[in-house]
Amino acid sequence: MADVEEVTQTPSELLASGRRNLAVRDYNAATEALAKACELLAKEHGDTADQCAEAYLWYGKALLGLSREESGVLGDGMPGTGNADGEEDDDNEENGENGEEENGEAEAEPVKAEADDGVKKSEAESTTKDEPASSSTADDQPGPSNGEAADESMADLENEDDVDNLQLAWEMLDLARSILRRRAEGGGAARAQLADVYLALGEVALESETYDKAVVDMQSCLEIQKELYNSDDRRIAETHYQIGLANSLASNFEDAITHFKNAANILETRIKTLENPATVKDDATVKKHSTADPFYSVEGEIKELKELLPEIQEKIQDMMDYKTETKKRLTETLFSSNGESSHLNGAGSSSSEAKPKPAASDISHLIKRKRKSSEGDEASSAKRANT
Repeated sequence: MADVEEVTQTPSELLASGRRNLAVRDYNAATEALAKACELLAKEHGDTADQCAEAYLWYGKALLGLSREESGVLGDGMPGTGNADGEEDDDNEENGENGEEENGEAEAEPVKAEADDGVKKSEAESTTKDEPASSSTADDQPGPSNGEAADESMADLENEDDVDNLQLAWEMLDLARSILRRRAEGGGAARAQLADVYLALGEVALESETYDKAVVDMQSCLEIQKELYNSDDRRIAETHYQIGLANSLASNFEDAITHFKNAANILETRIKTLENPATVKDDATVKKHSTADPFYSVEGEIKELKELLPEIQEKIQDMMDYKTETKKRLTETLFSSNGESSHLNGAGSSSSEAKPKPAASDISHLIKRKRKSSEGDEASSAKRANT
């Protein structure tokens, strides 16, 4: 019955189902439904039809979420992983347990295949040693059989699943971008969707650690958002925060500080707007949320925004500390190099006592240490800023 129901679902129903699953972080179910929606739409209208753009966008987002989930389960966390919102902890824990079970089964197969290979190779080596050397041929040499080669290929394929999901996410989002660019020339909702595509492409670039590319895509998103939304819109604040994050990971501390400060300033302005009875009454965003979400309240949004501000201020302070430490290490390195050269010219016998400092440009260990301790907070701030 389940298969019959799935077949009879329309693309619109599959799209709605996929978005619901994505909202509760059931990425496997979301990708399955959205992939089917994309397939049906492409079959009916063509791969590059306007009707496919929205499905491609959401499918790309679901694949990005699935890639992040798998990376987190496998212990290879990347920027953007972790809880997106503290209010969804229960859903996240449940999905995390399911993800661990599924990935645990997937990892068990390559481990078992590797163990089987080891046993078979040991038996082959033992057999070869017992045979006369004159009868040994190339076919008798220890090596994997066809079955073992297939097992190894399957293990390699399973290890590449995470990379494939991220690559496929980029491909779907890039296809959505090409369609929406064409549609956006006429204005309308396509412009807002195009901004979402650019932001998602930037997040994919963050996952693949191509930070400069992430900045470029997110800047494109920001330019469109500034045309569409009010200056105190939380979506603009989120994009500033994401650009700041990308710059921080690329060691562009000045730019990171600028965008983090912009995000904080926008949230402060938004709080003032919500606290003013005269302005909040006519605010379009408040009206939209009040209509779409029965649990929305202005007081709740103010509280949430005030909780986000200290996190952003902490990021600003972190960047300032990194910047100061970088300058300090640069100065120490220059003085050390000058002192060493002078010492070598004056007294070569004592030159071995000079201990040069590490290169000032190599501060990746600082960033990585900070990312591991705070990547969950970064994702939480970014997602809640877009709530």
